[in-house]
Amino acid sequence: MTLDFTCQKCEGTFEIDAQDLVDGSEKLECPHCNTRAPANVVDDFVAALTEMRAQVAALSKRFSLSTTLESEDLAELDADEDEDDDDDDEDDVDEDDEDDEDDDDDDDDEDLDEDDEDLEDEDEDEKR
Repeated sequence: MTLDFTCQKCEGTFEIDAQDLVDGSEKLECPHCNTRAPANVVDDFVAALTEMRAQVAALSKRFSLSTTLESEDLAELDADEDEDDDDDDEDDVDEDDEDDEDDDDDDDDEDLDEDDEDLEDEDEDEKR
């Protein structure tokens, strides 16, 4: 499997054989301007590529697969996921804050009720 890359810095194109990338004999580096991807990103990419190859091999018993994966398409998915994650996080925080406030309000109400009763008792005592 051949992977086609376009460098974001110099817009140069190059190819790398997936197996060479997986076995480490080829580095993910632009041959035109020597731009490299961070090691942790390359490691994650190689792991995902290895998993994808294993799954395609499993599917090959029943289906052939041909695919094109464009980075621009994935960027839209990442943005949507980030928005969903942010919305979920905000909801969680708001719910927690509201629960805490409700609990505090209940405690305060009970304290006020007790204080009111004490004051009423004192007023009655003073009147006698």
